[in-house]
Amino acid sequence: MTKGRTGLISVIALIVMAALAYLPLINQIGYSHDDWYLMASARAEGADVVREIYSVDRPLRAYVLTPAYRLFGQNVLLYNLSVWVFRVLSALLFLWILRLLWPNHSYGTFMMALLYGLYPGFLTQYNGIDYQPQIISMALAMLLLGLTVYAFFENRLAYKVAGIALSIILGVLYLGLVEYEVGFELLRLTLLFILAGRVTFSYRERVLRTIKSWLPYSLILLGFGARRIFVFQGDRKATDVDVQFEQVRLYPVQTVYHWLVQVIQDLYDVMFSAWTIPLSQLTDYVQRWDSAVAILTAGLILIIAIKLDERNIEENSLQPSFAREALLLGLLSAIGGLIPIAMVNREVSFPFFSRYSLVSSVGVAILFVALLSYFNGRILRNAISAGLLLIAMLTHHANAVKYAQETSVLRRFWWQISWRVPHLQKSTTLIAAYPVGGAEEDYFVWGPASLIYYPEKQNPEAIQPGLYAVVLNSSAATKILAREPQQQDNRKNIVTYPNYRNILVLTQPTSNSCVHVINGSQPEYSRGEKDSIRVVGLYSEIEHVLMDEPLHTPPAVVFGPEPPHEWCYYYEKADLARQRGDWDEVLNLGTQALDKGFSPQDAIEWMPFLQAYAVAGDVDRLTELASAIAVEPYISLQACQRMGSMQGLSVSVMEVVDSLYCRD
Repeated sequence: MTKGRTGLISVIALIVMAALAYLPLINQIGYSHDDWYLMASARAEGADVVREIYSVDRPLRAYVLTPAYRLFGQNVLLYNLSVWVFRVLSALLFLWILRLLWPNHSYGTFMMALLYGLYPGFLTQYNGIDYQPQIISMALAMLLLGLTVYAFFENRLAYKVAGIALSIILGVLYLGLVEYEVGFELLRLTLLFILAGRVTFSYRERVLRTIKSWLPYSLILLGFGARRIFVFQGDRKATDVDVQFEQVRLYPVQTVYHWLVQVIQDLYDVMFSAWTIPLSQLTDYVQRWDSAVAILTAGLILIIAIKLDERNIEENSLQPSFAREALLLGLLSAIGGLIPIAMVNREVSFPFFSRYSLVSSVGVAILFVALLSYFNGRILRNAISAGLLLIAMLTHHANAVKYAQETSVLRRFWWQISWRVPHLQKSTTLIAAYPVGGAEEDYFVWGPASLIYYPEKQNPEAIQPGLYAVVLNSSAATKILAREPQQQDNRKNIVTYPNYRNILVLTQPTSNSCVHVINGSQPEYSRGEKDSIRVVGLYSEIEHVLMDEPLHTPPAVVFGPEPPHEWCYYYEKADLARQRGDWDEVLNLGTQALDKGFSPQDAIEWMPFLQAYAVAGDVDRLTELASAIAVEPYISLQACQRMGSMQGLSVSVMEVVDSLYCRD
């Protein structure tokens, strides 16, 4: 097999495998995590708002996300496809570096690039808007490292200078996007040390040549460090040098020791835990077709690897130093990616801080293949490689299923809110309980709510959404119970004013429930409701729902097409009609739902209809439903209390309520 054909097969295989790993469900994945505040702010303020948002920590990100927003708008699919393209590009550039470094080792370099491209420890690729800069930064890092290798061997002065200069420029850019990727500079230094060994056999001359070759690139570290320390004043502790190094000044020995221990722990995580923990966390999302695709892909890779490995016997004799060089490069690269993380007191953990493993994944891929090269049995070597890739494929497919399911649940949540809530009073503070995923930050709630109800600019002087939110934790619950006043929160120049005296609770207790808008004066709770919601539900003010305003339809580009009108549609509309006091409309909606065969899976959702039947004197309906309600005493008790407190009910209705719903 010729080198040109081998290279083409490797490139095609990398692209195909990356497509099988990341693309099958990509059109079902929507906004996630920090995407919400970025897209809500950009929709209201325009694309240039990104510059102001990132001015507090990573200003260069605006030069990625501003043009990206102008190109893609709010279409998350385009962002996710863009991230995939740059992820594949970084793997192909990595393959280019490896082929420059070990031109006669097609099998090893292909497996290294593939393990990097499919590394299972990085789980946030589907957070495509927010992670656009990081993935682009990785591609830039691969390009500048390739230029470093190219420039080392280039004899033509003009080309050599151009390669070095372009690499330095790209170095400034990639660190400006993600400063903790500075660990790649250790990879660069190690590359130069390996390359120097190709032209001299004296260890002293090798070290001197390495330093001489690295000196031009030191401008990247010097320039970036000087800017961070003396020029840039960040508002975030994670990117503020003074804050991070305060511990070094106060406790130098203890701090350095802590960094060392953290790097060792993280090294274990990126090398071993990344292949076990994420998949174990995602086991519930592994589906049959995931396994089929993963096994098929691993088999295909095995066939390609065997074909490439046919040359491996010859290649090993051509480059006996391959394993030693790869071990050195892989280990130092993996460590280099972790040192900056430890120095800012962060750590690799799955799934929430999986992003910190991405830089080290380059070294892990090199190290694994180097270790496998010591296995003499070709079948065993290829079987282990296929096993690693099988784990990677299963992890990425399960991760995609998780993201897709969370997207579906969240979209249905806000569509139901739009059916139930025509409009929301400006500056309302929302508390939302999602059935899966959870609201980890306040903008997980005010972001989607603002895109529906207040998508336009609200304050000419500041980035300020029309609605606010709080995350319902113990601290927030205490503030609500204590009736604490409004507070100002400024996060990345986005100003919000959460008010603990001005809340509206939106909750979907389980995936089988509809969304419930809690009326604090007459709260109703599902049997599956969270205790924290029961604690604060009494303070939920239903008057923030503006009943007589025009309906606000969620934008389809963000929330997808309107779901089918099934039980939850009729429940939400009936609950709105109940708030308006329109009992005839509640009865009409109930008749439509039952005629179409719909009924609730959460018994508390019968409540608007039970009250409507009570008002209408429909004793037969109340009697018919009593058996379904009675099996859940908690719901039956609430039905008894709710209907028992209603005025003007007939004697016959009250007899049914007392005998069938209020039994001891």
